[in-house]
Amino acid sequence: MTPRQMEALVRGAAARSFGLEPERIPLVWPRGDHAGEGADAATALPPRIVRLAGSALPPGEERPHLRAGARIAEELLRMRGEGAASFAAVRADARGFLDLTLTAGQRRALLEAASDGPRYLTGRAWDGPGEWPRTELHDAGPVARARRLARADARARIALALGGPPPPPGPAGEVSWRDRYRDGGADLPPTPAARALRAVGEDSARIAFCRSVPEHPRAGETTGRDLPALPSAENPGAWVRLTEANPAFRLRYAHAHAVGQERWTAGGAEPHTACSEHTAPVRRALLDGPSALDTAARREEPHILVRYLETLAGAYDEWRVCPSSAEPADRGEATAIPAAVAGVLRTGLFLLGVSAPTRL
Repeated sequence: MTPRQMEALVRGAAARSFGLEPERIPLVWPRGDHAGEGADAATALPPRIVRLAGSALPPGEERPHLRAGARIAEELLRMRGEGAASFAAVRADARGFLDLTLTAGQRRALLEAASDGPRYLTGRAWDGPGEWPRTELHDAGPVARARRLARADARARIALALGGPPPPPGPAGEVSWRDRYRDGGADLPPTPAARALRAVGEDSARIAFCRSVPEHPRAGETTGRDLPALPSAENPGAWVRLTEANPAFRLRYAHAHAVGQERWTAGGAEPHTACSEHTAPVRRALLDGPSALDTAARREEPHILVRYLETLAGAYDEWRVCPSSAEPADRGEATAIPAAVAGVLRTGLFLLGVSAPTRL
């Protein structure tokens, strides 16, 4: 079950509970990071629907958002009792949010859907005409201008993916770690932007440029320890390192590891059967992908997508390094997680104009 399908189920239940047209109900994404203990996701729809519900709620209700949540939960449970598509469990919490717990089959379906990153994140196939914007950053001159161009590229690619018919992402195949600026030896102009690209590489530069919030960062501003918002040849910071201190390296390494894990399992190797303690955070992070991309597009803020991908990579890192469990919660999930993580990371990096290596 995808986040879009989850949202549609909750929306339909809310419409029936209060006699509303589904089109009048606001889009509220289910979020894995809002989920209560044991749940897969939570939705903040009940508090958002109180005014629309109006007279359908008892007059004088002191906490109408709680009653709205309870009404929608009752409708979802009734649907399950009648054999209709629903959740394993639904609970209205003290915030008025609905905690949603998926069935084992729905969890596996979520992971399988996420392996097709473009369709999962945007809700449609990428097969339209046109080209993906990608500016030559070395022609920018100052590093600040290269940053503006990289962010404009990311905004345009995200908008294209969600707005018009997106062009195909290009042929699938092996992607190496080679960087055309750091490793290619190309003859570049002696500009600050070109020298910065030579120092840190294009992929690290694009992540660095898109990671910070302000459009015009102050001199010396960072987005983390030793992570300058404007990396230069003189001050590249951790962006030059091929270690976890470099967020760009960490994202690309997580993708390469997930692809390798998927390849090994397909070849007959045993899947990494991590305990559910580490499996659930990966599943919740995957569930937040469409919401993160939608928010990044609506606000035109590429850092939202960067930080989301870092959250997903972090959850995957915890999963891949934890000891295998003798009694995994679900073997099917263990097999499907690498492909799901690879699909979402690859698509997110592509929208930022960044390559996703396929081998460690």
